[in-house]
Amino acid sequence: MKKIVVFVFATLCCLACKKNADSVVTPTVSIIPESAVPAPVLASFNVSFGSSTEREWHHTSDDKFICQFNMNDQRHEADFDEHGTESEHNVICINTAVSAVVLNAFSTNFPSDLADEWNLTNENTWKVEFMRGSVKWEVTFSLAGDIIKSEHN
Repeated sequence: MKKIVVFVFATLCCLACKKNADSVVTPTVSIIPESAVPAPVLASFNVSFGSSTEREWHHTSDDKFICQFNMNDQRHEADFDEHGTESEHNVICINTAVSAVVLNAFSTNFPSDLADEWNLTNENTWKVEFMRGSVKWEVTFSLAGDIIKSEHN
């Protein structure tokens, strides 16, 4: 009898966990021009990151504004709410800034995805990692912006 109670309890716990995991909604992301970024967001961004280059703005369905940009020979990402309050800032490539050619190739081929991490490899290729829903992607670009390899799990 004890084994049956434990089995039923474990089954109910697994079902509850599965329901919670299924109910997680990943916001959609779209690239937007800097001219579409609200003035308070842009003002706040420029105070902290005014010297940045290669800016790429994204707007999420949960009303976050995310900018990925180059600054101080690194690739960064900063998140803001619609009032300009910065909620997060991360360095997503520590070994060098990502070139415009590679960034353009990424945004052209993966227009609704946000890079989680960039790496310049020893083979002089760029690897980018990003999540699409619950699937992790890794794409390798040549220095000219050509896709060499694309894989996901």
